[in-house]
Amino acid sequence: MKVLLINSNRFKQPFPVMPAGLCWVASALEGAGHEVTLLDLTFSAEDAADPVAEIRREIAECLARVRPGVIGIGIRNLDNSTGFNTRFLLGEVRLEVTDPVKELFDGPIVIGGSAVGINGSEMLEYLDMKYAIRGDGEEAMITLCARLENGQGLDGMPGLTIRSGGKILHDILTENSIPLDDLPPPRPHRFLDMEAYKRFDAPLTIQTKRGCALKCTYCIYNVIEGKTYRYRDPQLVADEIEMLYRETGIDRFEFTDSTFNVPLKHSKEVLRALIAKGLKLRLSAMGLNPRSVDEEFVDLLVRAGFMSVDLGVEAGNNTTLRTLGKNFNKTHVLQAGKYLHKAKIPITWHLLLGAPEETPETLAETFETLDRAVSPWDFVNIGVGMRVYKDSPMAQSLAHGGDPSVLSKDGFLTPVNYVPEGIDLDTIKILTRQAALSRPNYFLYDEDEDKVTQSALIRGTKFLSLFAPRQPVWRFYILGGMMANLSGLGLLRRLRHAYQHRHVLRRVAQGRKAVREQAMMGGAAAEWSANRAVKAPGAR
Repeated sequence: MKVLLINSNRFKQPFPVMPAGLCWVASALEGAGHEVTLLDLTFSAEDAADPVAEIRREIAECLARVRPGVIGIGIRNLDNSTGFNTRFLLGEVRLEVTDPVKELFDGPIVIGGSAVGINGSEMLEYLDMKYAIRGDGEEAMITLCARLENGQGLDGMPGLTIRSGGKILHDILTENSIPLDDLPPPRPHRFLDMEAYKRFDAPLTIQTKRGCALKCTYCIYNVIEGKTYRYRDPQLVADEIEMLYRETGIDRFEFTDSTFNVPLKHSKEVLRALIAKGLKLRLSAMGLNPRSVDEEFVDLLVRAGFMSVDLGVEAGNNTTLRTLGKNFNKTHVLQAGKYLHKAKIPITWHLLLGAPEETPETLAETFETLDRAVSPWDFVNIGVGMRVYKDSPMAQSLAHGGDPSVLSKDGFLTPVNYVPEGIDLDTIKILTRQAALSRPNYFLYDEDEDKVTQSALIRGTKFLSLFAPRQPVWRFYILGGMMANLSGLGLLRRLRHAYQHRHVLRRVAQGRKAVREQAMMGGAAAEWSANRAVKAPGAR
């Protein structure tokens, strides 16, 4: 059967991401004997006066050339995943991709991808479509194509959501159980224009496992991939990296597990298998868990060729870490930073501000902790506010609480942002921006992402490839901030921000002072009571 897969993701912040999941599906379909074409719209209509018309033309030309029997549309993001200034992306997908496909093709169309794994039925309603696959897409797409080829109905198919007549008729999410070692490698160079991604030094992405057993209150990784870990054989992971390196000439790879170093034993086995290959690679990993960073692990990172890591710390105080459901504390955060700095591995520290029980005091402690832990040349990527996603523990808590101001009418498809009781999001933003203006390496994702243009990324990538190929491109952002401070521009920005928000900053400062005084009075009262209790037996 001829299958057309379409990558609908055109969101390129902070940099373009290869549609790895769609490539996995494409390889699996080819392995099952199907003829597969992948239409990647990442870079489509970049300079077009009418992007919608240009993308529609590109889709029409592809349909005329391929003449598919079925179309699968990959949808990666509902939004930009921030809880402040949230940018809802699904409207653009509908306008630019799904509506034109429906107009031009009258055969079966199915949507899939990480966003669909969260809100499959709601997305079918929003996009006015019939079929969605949630969970692992490889086996489900093979089953769907086999049924279509054999003239079988799709009713009752595991993993497939069916909508008809404006109603969801079938929505059975099976437990993800596909043996990952049985899947053919994704081979993105077979389906994508790699030169377009090379301009940005985009990494080839690698999964060593799927699923997540952690219980972070805001996260939906275990909804999309399952609550238990499904491991790939470490040797097969190393073999895949070697194959991709030999066949593409690309030496940059990123591990994209939900948390690469949990469980720590498996990640170490992957690193040892890769080190044994003796390849000269530039590696990175997203979402390292601070608790699972030890000296042996860091040594293996260095020997394997890591040029940077992302550390998912989220906060720098134990109260916030507890309410986020983290399995680590502030001590783990500080220790992980020490190990990585000792090995001279550049770190991106990820913060998530605005958790339950967040207050001006917890924010201040987080910034103080980061001042102790972070190198001036590390990057601090800050998300202000928490976007609530369907079936996350936070969404379930809000639903049980019954607060009408935060309850969602569409299963949290459109953005709902959590607001803690102790501080509002606007105040968090003001305090965070004030802290960032004195720290050149702080990056507020919701507003600074648009300042990093694609042309600047390309120029920075070219410069680094010539003079510092192992340096992460985000260090250009830090350099720009340092230069602004040296020129005096940084000081002017801080003074202007402080003046514009002086009432909020004064109110917060007075509140923090009152909290400290109350704590001191409480401590003094406790000491007085203790002294009185000691003296009491002999008193007359």
